[in-house]
Amino acid sequence: MTSQPSDIGSVFSTSQGASLTIGSFLTYILPAFACQYLMGVLVQLRGTIIYRVALFPIMLWLAWQANASIDFSGGDPTLAHLNTAFLMSAVLVAMHACTWATAQEPYRRTDERLSSQPSQGHQDNAGSSSISTALWNAWDLLLNVRGVGWNWSQGITFPQPAFNTHSRTAFVLLSAVRFAVYALASDATFQAIRMFSPEEFSSSAGGSIYDPSLPPILQLLRCLTISALTICMINFGLQWAYQLQAILFVALLQQRPSQWPPLFDSPWLSTSLSDLWARRWHQMIRHILLALGGRPFGYLFGRLGSVIGVFLLSGIFHDIELRSVGRGGNSLVLTGFFVMNGVGVVLERVWKRVCGRRVGGIWGWIWTFSWLALWGIPMLDAWAKAGRFGDQGFSRMFQPSVVLVSFVRRYI
Repeated sequence: MTSQPSDIGSVFSTSQGASLTIGSFLTYILPAFACQYLMGVLVQLRGTIIYRVALFPIMLWLAWQANASIDFSGGDPTLAHLNTAFLMSAVLVAMHACTWATAQEPYRRTDERLSSQPSQGHQDNAGSSSISTALWNAWDLLLNVRGVGWNWSQGITFPQPAFNTHSRTAFVLLSAVRFAVYALASDATFQAIRMFSPEEFSSSAGGSIYDPSLPPILQLLRCLTISALTICMINFGLQWAYQLQAILFVALLQQRPSQWPPLFDSPWLSTSLSDLWARRWHQMIRHILLALGGRPFGYLFGRLGSVIGVFLLSGIFHDIELRSVGRGGNSLVLTGFFVMNGVGVVLERVWKRVCGRRVGGIWGWIWTFSWLALWGIPMLDAWAKAGRFGDQGFSRMFQPSVVLVSFVRRYI
């Protein structure tokens, strides 16, 4: 990876790190995981805040050391996104650790059937888990980013599955089909985006989504099409990763299918920005954004400030993700996209107060996606210029959509 010294990519760069081996895993990753697990146990127990606060800087140091010491790309610029994925996992670990360190009430399960030893009474009268139960539940807490079945997920709406089943076997089979479909769709949209600028979008050097040779209308259509495909690609990519996790945890760890509700709730049907971001888009980092961004800004600037704080922190998070690849970026444009979505949510609340009704219906749909396009196209251009379309989404040896097209051409 190459970057300017002043770029945040140089701060988080792991290009000088060692490859992932058993030794580097035991030295750097395992200690960070063990510390996170310990904090996950303590946050379920009453009277442990002083220990959690004491562990927090240690957790930060271990996460930093792990990120700075291991290089997943092997020096290949087209695989730099693997380092970025690891970095963002470390950032999320740190954000969760901060949330856990400052939690005022113990985290606990709302469904006793999901905890160990239910017949022995897994909670005391104060609402705190027993140590043995906390040790068991901490495994779920580390990975259950939306808080399904936990008291801290209050306010999060979980979509209902189209095909509801209590059978683990049926759920795993259905998830396997979904995994295959989403993996194929993710790669197909990825390849479709590259077709707009084969040389630039297939290179880690990147290129603009704008084409000055086109008339304004066609250029707008080009940008809108690339934007729509990119949103689909992100959606499909998150979906196939989620389905794979669901298969593993239900099949191997015998979790219940109800612990894996759908990740998205038809975001294309959103009739307001509030509807999109509070309900229909994935809610994987909602809790930490509210805890670390919404509450501080809400304390300083009131309810509307809380909204801006959530989106500002989200913008910073995604800006780090883009710049950590080491190919530059535009913080104003990228963070501005999220902040302006916060402004849009505030405007919707003002509309409701003035007009006495919520934004919704067909005009709400037009408003939502017009606002997203207005601020999203410049952000996507910065993303493309950073060479993100040049990343290898799947292995060079296996690209599902290319394999399928080759098969169809050869045998059908």
